Amino acid sequence: MAEPNGGGRLNDHEERISRLEAARKELEDSFIVMAHLETKSAARLKEHAEFIAHHEQVIREIDDKLNALIDVVAKMQGGIESRPS
Repeated sequence: MAEPNGGGRLNDHEERISRLEAARKELEDSFIVMAHLETKSAARLKEHAEFIAHHEQVIREIDDKLNALIDVVAKMQGGIESRPS
């Protein structure tokens, strides 16, 4: 027997509402995961930037030491008194 006042349409609407609520929940969960991944990514990027800055400082220090050694060796060989900078 048919339901009065379009009861079948009411069930269709309730089903659509349920699907929309499930989709909203899935999107909400996805946003939470994305926010967590973004936070972790930002932290890793900061760590990487700090590592690069430290690495560049160490390279500059090594470069200075090598240049000083080159100057010492050049003076010891009696040739060039000091290597031009």
